[in-house]
Amino acid sequence: MIKLSQDNPDIRKQVEASRGPQKNLEMLIPGLRGYRTLEDLRVADNLLRNQVADKLDKAKSNLEDLRKQLVAASDYGNLATVGSMISQVQQLGGEVRHSQQGYSGWVATISIDAAKLNKLYEYDYDFVSSAIHIVDATSPSSLVYDAAAPASVQVLLKNIRSSISDFKQKWGIRIEAIENILVK
Repeated sequence: MIKLSQDNPDIRKQVEASRGPQKNLEMLIPGLRGYRTLEDLRVADNLLRNQVADKLDKAKSNLEDLRKQLVAASDYGNLATVGSMISQVQQLGGEVRHSQQGYSGWVATISIDAAKLNKLYEYDYDFVSSAIHIVDATSPSSLVYDAAAPASVQVLLKNIRSSISDFKQKWGIRIEAIENILVK
């Protein structure tokens, strides 16, 4: 799990700090305090997931740049592998951006308390490192293609495939958490 630090701030604290006068007033009213707290947690969860999805979009863009290099070098042997990775990263980005999140409304069918939302946020925060690793592995400085030695890119692609697999595993943990919350 990623440790919270100045480089990796807890978005929940940023959301709390950005409350305006109306939201601060809601925090003073007992009936609204819990609702406001849960809504702020949902906002933090949504912001975090969108940032992760943006990172996956960047990784997809990096892989598309590599695909262009492969086509220009007529390296059709590695093209299918890169195309598959692009598809996987695009799918993951969409799933992360549009995934189910906890609802804390006034008369919600499924009631999710702050502890459950915080736990869900921790799962989300855990897979941030996987998304960063994918972006780093696909960055132009890391993913250098040598048209004179096309097989050399296969080791890099294997590492990227492993990073995608790691992300899927961490994402699966989040989905299981959501499903367990929804079942209860």
